Amino acid sequence: MAIIPINSINTSEIINNITKSFNTQETDESFIPFADMLEDAVANVYNTDAAVQVDALKIASGDTDALHTLTIDMAKADLAIQTLVQVRNKALDAYNEIMRITL
Repeated sequence: MAIIPINSINTSEIINNITKSFNTQETDESFIPFADMLEDAVANVYNTDAAVQVDALKIASGDTDALHTLTIDMAKADLAIQTLVQVRNKALDAYNEIMRITL
């Protein structure tokens, strides 16, 4: 059984690799700003509400007899509104917590 010698550690190479990783700006593809999420939630509420109005108009005018699409779109709109309200509540809670911080 042969004994393998331990090689010295090249610290300058390790330090260079670390500094390179700190200096390079890596963009995180999964990062979504909060403002964009909020705008998307508001747009989702508007879109689902518009879909409900279109379906209700079609059913009222007799263009379609698919009542289930109106029911599904109404449930989607309700869920979108509830989600937006909860996001708003959490944002207000966070704002109030920040305002309570003493400097």
